[in-house]
Amino acid sequence: MSHSIDEIISLIFKVRRNLVEQSFKNQPTNFSFLHFISLRFIEKNNPVMREIADFLAITPPSATSLTNTLFSQGYIDRVADKDDRRVVRIVIAKKGIQQIRKCKEKMRLNMQENLSRLSISQQKNFIKILTKLIKP
Repeated sequence: MSHSIDEIISLIFKVRRNLVEQSFKNQPTNFSFLHFISLRFIEKNNPVMREIADFLAITPPSATSLTNTLFSQGYIDRVADKDDRRVVRIVIAKKGIQQIRKCKEKMRLNMQENLSRLSISQQKNFIKILTKLIKP
């Protein structure tokens, strides 16, 4: 059983790496999966820096460096909080929304290509397995 678990873990990491590499292969050279998930989080939450750091499980200085990169590339903006002007919120910019859409479409196409190797029945089973694994 232990060998099976090790093999499953290895395969999961390989599949994830493969999907991420394929999805970000033709993105701007300085745009990574970390940038993508950060933009998605920012889009949904309009967070402060501490919330970004907590979400990504990184230090606040690392979150600042990450957001500085995204800001300099025009993907995000910094705005004063409407209730407390001392608080700076990070919000998605129009260019960031466009980049998220491009990445999602690329991921969808890559996933479609990868799943085309499976029969419809295998795809349905795969969905059942994944659904079962993510439910508590």
